[in-house]
Amino acid sequence: MDFSFKRTGKIATLAALTDEEEEKKIKQELASDPHYRLAITVVSGISSEVKQNFVKSIIGCALQNNIIVKSSGNIHAVVHAALDALNGVVHQVPADSSLKLKVAIVSDGKWIAVAIYGDSAFYPMTNHERSSMSMMHLAD
Repeated sequence: MDFSFKRTGKIATLAALTDEEEEKKIKQELASDPHYRLAITVVSGISSEVKQNFVKSIIGCALQNNIIVKSSGNIHAVVHAALDALNGVVHQVPADSSLKLKVAIVSDGKWIAVAIYGDSAFYPMTNHERSSMSMMHLAD
């Protein structure tokens, strides 16, 4: 993938959509650029449980992978980006549906993007692909 024209939200969205091999390529490409930081995680479970724990999981992932520093402004931005992205994915999902979501978190130091791609299913034969991305400005 060519990231010569880098955009935080685009990188997050592409990273969330990747398979294992593509994920490695994106991480290698971004490793050479000190301005961008990327973390990827998977969140899965029953919809109601995912909704309860999603933001905490994303904050933890962002902190553990040095995507953000532990400050109220940075945490605030992650909370909003995570909630907005999650809302885009689960707004019409029944509470007892199963979710498996790949989440990419990207920062360029000024902005943070949270992108989600995955499946939801109320019944095993009714999987739906879902995707969403949100960005917030990182406050100092």
